[in-house]
Amino acid sequence: MWKKLALVLLTLLLIAGGVMFYLWRQVTALPEWYSEELAAGPEAAAVEVAPVKPDGKLAWKQTGKRKELRNFHKRAAKQDPVVAKVIKASRASFEDGTLEMGVVADLRNLPNDKLNPSQRELFQKVHDNFPSATDREIYIGVEDPAPVLKNGQIELGPTAKLKIGDITYDLDAAAARLGMSAASLRAQFNDEARRLGVTAP
Repeated sequence: MWKKLALVLLTLLLIAGGVMFYLWRQVTALPEWYSEELAAGPEAAAVEVAPVKPDGKLAWKQTGKRKELRNFHKRAAKQDPVVAKVIKASRASFEDGTLEMGVVADLRNLPNDKLNPSQRELFQKVHDNFPSATDREIYIGVEDPAPVLKNGQIELGPTAKLKIGDITYDLDAAAARLGMSAASLRAQFNDEARRLGVTAP
């Protein structure tokens, strides 16, 4: 009887370990485009930087029905050393009304001494709720089937989702886990998109 019980417990432990490993792999997955960019080398990545129009706005590149903005963070990185240290790559795409936008970030490089108290508190909440997001390079983005595009700006719509690695979270649920309102999380995203110079496609 004890052998059967031990076998059942071992099986359950292996299943739980497998599930945890799978979830860890999903959360820490980096996008395919980033792996391709790394394989291509820095010269190819430099060519793909989003072009800047004469009026200073980043220009989306049209390919068929899809619009894309690659490495939009690079211009902001030239002016802000924190962006240069933390954001490794960025990409946005817009197709059939759906916006996908995100960055590969390494939050280990976030200088705590340069964060204001609310930013420090948010980082601590991210660390507590998504610990794997703060100890390696990780993809953080949004998927929004109905973004609000007005006055040349992007704002997240009511059905936007937060994406960390390959796992998608309902934005309201993610905000609740972080101890903030969904409106605050949306506002932070909208402000960050503007700070990085990303305009509506």
